[in-house]
Amino acid sequence: MSNQKTSFMDKIMSLVDKIAGPLTAFGNIPFVKAVTNGMAGSIGITMIGSIALIVYLLCSDGGLTATALLPFMRPLAGKIVLIQSLSMGIMGIYIVVAMGSEYAEIKGFSKTTGAVGALFAFFLLNYDSVGSMTDGTSGFSSAYWGSGGIITAMVAAAISINIIDYCYKKNIKITLPDSVPPAIADSFSSVIPYTFVAIVCWFIRTILNFNIASWITTILLPVLGAADNVAMFTLQQFLSALLWSAGLHGDNITGAVTSTFLTAFTIENQEAFLAGTAVKDLPHVWTSNLSRLSQWVSSCWPLLILMWKDSKKLPQFKPLALISLPPAIFCIIEPVMFGLPIMLNPFLIVPFIVSHTVCAVLTYLATQIGFVGKMYISLPWATPSPLLGLLGSGFSIGGFIWPFIMCALGLVIFWPFWNKFVEDELRKAAEREAAEE
Repeated sequence: MSNQKTSFMDKIMSLVDKIAGPLTAFGNIPFVKAVTNGMAGSIGITMIGSIALIVYLLCSDGGLTATALLPFMRPLAGKIVLIQSLSMGIMGIYIVVAMGSEYAEIKGFSKTTGAVGALFAFFLLNYDSVGSMTDGTSGFSSAYWGSGGIITAMVAAAISINIIDYCYKKNIKITLPDSVPPAIADSFSSVIPYTFVAIVCWFIRTILNFNIASWITTILLPVLGAADNVAMFTLQQFLSALLWSAGLHGDNITGAVTSTFLTAFTIENQEAFLAGTAVKDLPHVWTSNLSRLSQWVSSCWPLLILMWKDSKKLPQFKPLALISLPPAIFCIIEPVMFGLPIMLNPFLIVPFIVSHTVCAVLTYLATQIGFVGKMYISLPWATPSPLLGLLGSGFSIGGFIWPFIMCALGLVIFWPFWNKFVEDELRKAAEREAAEE
């Protein structure tokens, strides 16, 4: 009998091995595959928007600094941000089209029919009436066209594609002679399925008055209260990661609840500091930017390192890591979130949520005991995390170091899950090559 002790990492790897089977099965669910492929399909648009956003921050007053870092480009700032608005700003539209197309292909009918049907459902689930503009013309709000509408996009794809698929299988469609060009035949055959899609989505949004995106925010209102303690801060970070994992913009949703009192907490810290209170004795630990010291540096930064590590095994990781690096430095994480993707990725959801939660606890406690300085200076959200920790607290060295510590811890948390993810990707690649031979 062996007396060799099992290390902690061996125990973690054994646990990951046990759950690898169910995770793989989850990833093979047709709808999950369609969602992940759809997310990846929108990555080109996301990359362009991220680069445009960085350029805008550098050439606009108040972007990263009070005055533009690239003042010669200041006159173009408003025009450059248009690219970001029409890419990341309406990301939900691109994603629903990609999801509909991918899901239709899995179901075995026209990708065009699927893409158009999913987009149609998306709009029907977003609006219950035509709005009026200030000039008297009609219009629609684009509030849920961006990342806040991704969950609606997923629901729209699920409803529309399954309705169309059911109608086709039951032959509930208009059938034209074989001599009719396929594009025209597909258009006519989709009329009846699209009608059912319209009825179902219209009933949900207009008759039931059920707004999917706003409902998520509403149910969080009584959960997140104005309490500055480690439990509430950790809960907010956990919920944010959980929502991101499901395809929702976790920061925007939880931020809609917490932003008001966090702004007040920052102002109270600032007033106390100006009154002569030492940084360690400021009244609030939890301020607007505290999560930036742990949140993305413990998840997206480690994933960039891991992508680079395995770029020889899976060559698609290298360009994704290179393109995602500049945005990630400025806390623009969409390229990583949608590029791998992390959302609905059965192997990465668990470490993603765990890293956010564990690092939230440690970050709050490190700030509470004074290793990280309490923040009282408001800085732009896109300030790189080490500089945010350094400058936001009046030059806290611990605040500068902390994001790198969180990155190292996140790397440890992700490591065993990432290795299983790579194994699964290599298996899929081998299966594709075998199918092509």
